[in-house]
Amino acid sequence: MSVSLFCRRTSAESVSSLSPQDLLELVPDWGEQPELWDTGLVTGVEFHCSVLHRVLVESCPEQTSNAELPVFGGEPRKDLWTSPDGEVEEYTVVSVLTPEAVAAAAGVLNSARYEAWVSGNHHRMTGMVQELGFSRSWDDDWARQVSGDLDDLAAFYLTAADAGDAMVKYLSC
Repeated sequence: MSVSLFCRRTSAESVSSLSPQDLLELVPDWGEQPELWDTGLVTGVEFHCSVLHRVLVESCPEQTSNAELPVFGGEPRKDLWTSPDGEVEEYTVVSVLTPEAVAAAAGVLNSARYEAWVSGNHHRMTGMVQELGFSRSWDDDWARQVSGDLDDLAAFYLTAADAGDAMVKYLSC
């Protein structure tokens, strides 16, 4: 599965008082609200979020529950959708990390040795991307991109943790 991940730093007060749809409005997509991107309040990862997640789980198995936080973890904020035939379904709009969860995720990212793990497990990475359904083959360029994206996420989470920020995350298919 390939999706884009968007993360927005915000206050704990905002995440506790806003509806899921209002929280979603805080998280801009690529090219939207460039001032937020320029100030470092927003970041995004395109294409391989599932690979990033699995690399973190594989490279720090002793912290698997915490390793899930940077990419796919957090508290789901749900809303209801009514289908044209009247069926009501619940769906996740965004996920929210408290300042404590942001700090935990920053700690995992900071201590994870993902670059060494990725470079030392070429065969495992090749199998992983096939298992995840990617049509692209694993190669050195992709390995550098994955490590670079994890470096960027680590820096983003560390800055958010140092500021005591909460985080709102949106996965776009």
